[in-house]
Amino acid sequence: MQGAFSRYRLRGVAGLVVLVAAAFPAPGEVHGAESFDGRFYSGEGDVDFLRLLDVSRRMFASDPENQNVAMLYTPAWNGFVEGPTWGAWWVQNSYGPTYCALPFLQEPLVTFLQNAQDLWFDQMGDGKRTWKWQDQELTIPDGQLCDAAAPGWFYPKQGDGNVAIHDWGMEFTAAGLLIEAELLLVSRDQEALGRYLPRLRRCADFIESRRDSKNNLFLAGPAGNLLAPSYAGWKKPDGTYDKAYLAGLSITYIAALDRLIELEKLASNQQNAKLYTDRRELARQGLPQLTTDEGYFIKYLDPDGTRHGVYGAEKHGYFEAVCNHDAICFRVADDVQSERIYRKIASIPGLRPHDLVITNCPSLDDMYTPPTSWLWKFGTWVNGGHWSTCEARMVMGYYRLGKYDDARRSIEQLMKFARSFRMDNPLVDFGDAVYQPHEPINLCYDSFGPPAAMVRGLFEYLYRAEGLTLLPHVPPGITRLEQHFPIRFGPKRVYLATVGTGPVTSVLVNGKAWSSFDEKSVSLPYDQTPEEAVIQIVLGAAEPTPFVPRKPPEALPPAGELKEAAWSPEQFPIIAANDLPVRIGADSEGGSRFAGDMARAQIFSRALSAEEIALLAAKKGEKLDEDPALVADWKFDVPQGDAFANSAGDGLSAVVVGQTKPVETPEGRAAGLSGSGYLEVKHDPKLNLTTACTLAAWICPQAQAGSGGRILDKSRVGTSNGYLLDTCPGNSLRLIVERGTLGYDAKLVPGRWVHVAATADADGGLALFIDGKKVASAYHEFPIDVASTDRDVAVFRKFHQGLAAAGLADRYEAAHARLAVEYAATTCRRLQMLADGKLASLPSRSQYAADKSYFSTTAKLCEGLKRTMESYRDSEDQHKKQVYAVWRAALTTGEVPATE
Repeated sequence: MQGAFSRYRLRGVAGLVVLVAAAFPAPGEVHGAESFDGRFYSGEGDVDFLRLLDVSRRMFASDPENQNVAMLYTPAWNGFVEGPTWGAWWVQNSYGPTYCALPFLQEPLVTFLQNAQDLWFDQMGDGKRTWKWQDQELTIPDGQLCDAAAPGWFYPKQGDGNVAIHDWGMEFTAAGLLIEAELLLVSRDQEALGRYLPRLRRCADFIESRRDSKNNLFLAGPAGNLLAPSYAGWKKPDGTYDKAYLAGLSITYIAALDRLIELEKLASNQQNAKLYTDRRELARQGLPQLTTDEGYFIKYLDPDGTRHGVYGAEKHGYFEAVCNHDAICFRVADDVQSERIYRKIASIPGLRPHDLVITNCPSLDDMYTPPTSWLWKFGTWVNGGHWSTCEARMVMGYYRLGKYDDARRSIEQLMKFARSFRMDNPLVDFGDAVYQPHEPINLCYDSFGPPAAMVRGLFEYLYRAEGLTLLPHVPPGITRLEQHFPIRFGPKRVYLATVGTGPVTSVLVNGKAWSSFDEKSVSLPYDQTPEEAVIQIVLGAAEPTPFVPRKPPEALPPAGELKEAAWSPEQFPIIAANDLPVRIGADSEGGSRFAGDMARAQIFSRALSAEEIALLAAKKGEKLDEDPALVADWKFDVPQGDAFANSAGDGLSAVVVGQTKPVETPEGRAAGLSGSGYLEVKHDPKLNLTTACTLAAWICPQAQAGSGGRILDKSRVGTSNGYLLDTCPGNSLRLIVERGTLGYDAKLVPGRWVHVAATADADGGLALFIDGKKVASAYHEFPIDVASTDRDVAVFRKFHQGLAAAGLADRYEAAHARLAVEYAATTCRRLQMLADGKLASLPSRSQYAADKSYFSTTAKLCEGLKRTMESYRDSEDQHKKQVYAVWRAALTTGEVPATE
């Protein structure tokens, strides 16, 4: 695909795209009435279910039609991030998707996941590390994980709600322990085991410290649950909140211990395995106290004996779904109890009003905040909202119990959001609407939970020290099923197929009869399983049929031939439209506040000339006051109530948020922005400037924080969507629009008035001005995510070729290079499919954002690999030294721009 992106002209001519048909099979073809042949699944029988399986698996590959997990990659830590608007990695949100995807997740996605989870484990509590919350400085207990983490940022408590009364994240820690342990069981990597097992033991010891020896239940205070802060703990007679016995903590901890025991066996630590086995038995002994007569679990038990979550009771009479579907998913409940739990779930219509399970039904009556506001009311967030991380565990329960129609309805409801690029979380309105409807598209890691569960649920995959157990849960309507992708089993790879329906009657491994099975399961002892095992499971009275799994080609996708496509310049605008307000003195989240005084701010819908900017700075711009392109002009001298009028026309008043104060200055009266307030202008279509703009202001800055202060901002934090002018870093000057970023080390003097301005023109030219003089300029012919991708991809091809020649084609670095090249090809194939009318169109803003997400993902994958290779430069690790030498050799024939 070399040259494809750079030839994608964005000014006045049609674009050029690449067709890479050879690299990607058709999304899914139905042959006859009962046969299906997709990219990852083929089979016979229930073709609709097979198609849902195929789409689900495609979401974990580079796919031109569907949002996929690579879109959540960030170069910042060479790993996954929760979402474009959520710049960290959460335990609760990743719990379901990660658990369900681990068996089939391949490199480089495995490394991306581990790097994300390292944010938890590298900053975990050690009894010395402290955490500041407002005026408190707290010592984080040893073994405590977190709600969420990013580099240098760690929240060991639930960060939303009344954090001051929150307990440590108890069930966060148990869930983090479980998924890291599962990752290690799947990989069977002894080096990784030695690195992480001591940390997992510390997590287990921390949870164990909350065991009440009198009843073998575990104490947790407010927001100590997984879906915090829906749990308030024990409300004592004096109105304060304290610890109670949380069912979810017992269930998640037992499931985590199941895996920790197997890890200790794998590490030949029999004494520790016995220790955790004994602890697990004690924890199980406590469960009957949390179980109702109908067999389901309550949410929690107060120390005074009050039960919360007994459905239909006069008080606290809701059903808590999370702990109950988790007990089924992780086999904490046996088959009989699991069936009883499911019957209870199925009997409550309000629990799945849109085929997706919500957290509880009816509304909680025991939160520390009354369910009256939009966020806390029933059906929105943690009180009856829908979380796809939970749905993943629910779908696993459906498969375990043979409730395939429930699984089908679940994924069909999720696909409603997937088709419109709206994979948001949580889903509000009881699972029928997105949480962030004003974003052009949505994407969160949680949303990949149900697709992952659709795949894992088919065989469940119980990883143990001695081997892997397969539990086939194939819908009876499917009479032949073939998985054309490997399941990880340490370094071994397993390909699976079934034929027939009913109990397991025979098994073939690489064409030979296999005796380790019964009617419900197939056992794969590790030391007896081939390095590559092609397994066919025969069900009922069926006869074996040939099964040859399709494997991806070793060669990278070809460059293909360029074809003309009908694209208008507007599809890659200079500035992207959004529904955000304009903020003067703050960002879209109310942060990055400008410190200083501001006398005037202006927005034009065209790029003023240098001469016109000079007139503004010389206060001789009277003619410009009448310019038709003047959208807004705020003079901060005389407020009208709590707002400043827009002198350029009706509407667009700048309303005070928080506190500002009028100040008398040599330049006249101005608005004093000390950091305790800012100004906000309600969104109006007139503020969406897509082809050009000028942003100008008279400011008297103080010394700004390192991240700078926003002057004019209509962009989502962390994105280039919209436009902004600020002082980042510190007292510099910076312009960001969709086409690019321009910065200048202005060294703005604290206490000195200055006129600042920025322009973006229709050809991609950006400029910054100080006191009427141009101080920086740049020209961006292509969007920032497109500009350097061709060169990067060319180098990555050579890099991959060099790694393959060195016998390193199966390592993470080669996989990362392959994914970047594949994603570039996928991006161009999407453009071709759109041009050929093979994809349904989205609304214009959503279409642009969806298409751009492919370019952005390619660019981020490239940037991340370059950064990673640069980090190898001075490494003493022999593998990294070898890889870096191959990298340097690749650079000699195709230079990659240096990274910061």
